[in-house]
Amino acid sequence: MIIQKKTIVDDVLNIMSKFGQTDDSRLDPDWLSYKIDQIRGELIVKEYDVTKTINPTWLSDLGLVDFHKVNFADDITVTYCGCDISKAELPQLIDLGNPTGNIDLGIWTVISACGKTRYFYKPQSLWNYTPSEHVHSLFGYYSRINTAMYVNKVVEKLRIIALLAQPEEGIIINSAPVASGSIANGVVYYVKGAQVIYNGVPYAKGTTFTGTTGVTTYTGSGIVYLYSQVQSVRDTSPYPVTTDMARAIVLEIITKEFGLEKAVIPDTTNDSEDEAQKGQG
Repeated sequence: MIIQKKTIVDDVLNIMSKFGQTDDSRLDPDWLSYKIDQIRGELIVKEYDVTKTINPTWLSDLGLVDFHKVNFADDITVTYCGCDISKAELPQLIDLGNPTGNIDLGIWTVISACGKTRYFYKPQSLWNYTPSEHVHSLFGYYSRINTAMYVNKVVEKLRIIALLAQPEEGIIINSAPVASGSIANGVVYYVKGAQVIYNGVPYAKGTTFTGTTGVTTYTGSGIVYLYSQVQSVRDTSPYPVTTDMARAIVLEIITKEFGLEKAVIPDTTNDSEDEAQKGQG
């Protein structure tokens, strides 16, 4: 079962409508979206405090993040600092807390675009204490000050996976092949492997074609992909919570924000099943 933010919003609205509170200003979808993200962050922190484990379901993909070259002073007017590093701005992350200070729990992975190079957390203040002949000097390191990330090498792009406070600031990468019969109008597709024929026109591997109205199929032995595989996260996209956490978010909003008794909520959410059983009786 794929959990969507829209589903969580609809659950809250449906429950509240049963109690005649549909005119409450807090039922605005934008407000509910904000509360869902806020409560999700609180629940993640609570669960991590108990389990000390980051559930991969919570993670979001930032894709390839753009970095720009700076110096150690992070000041373009400073020309005498030879320690070139790179910097990027990230969305707000969930702070899990870390009493030892030796890891960054808001960041799950920082890797190069090809995935061959991984960057490890190391406080920026310690970067200069690694001798050039030491094996540690061969590794890539990053440090973070709130939403500013620094890495100890000059790079243009890095892929980052993290615990986003607002998952809509991440991306979804749709890299699955597109089956014949699924071509959509106006969408650009990329051909790999071998030739395909679409709308009577042959397309060699490494070329693109654009879907047209009424033509959804193609033939040939080539494999077709979306040319632009990066998609924005929407309220209908998979939301990074477990099923139990989605349920807990609904309960938290209903009980704490609107003051409904927890005991009555399961009855309201099972009304459709009750009616179905009555119809069979």
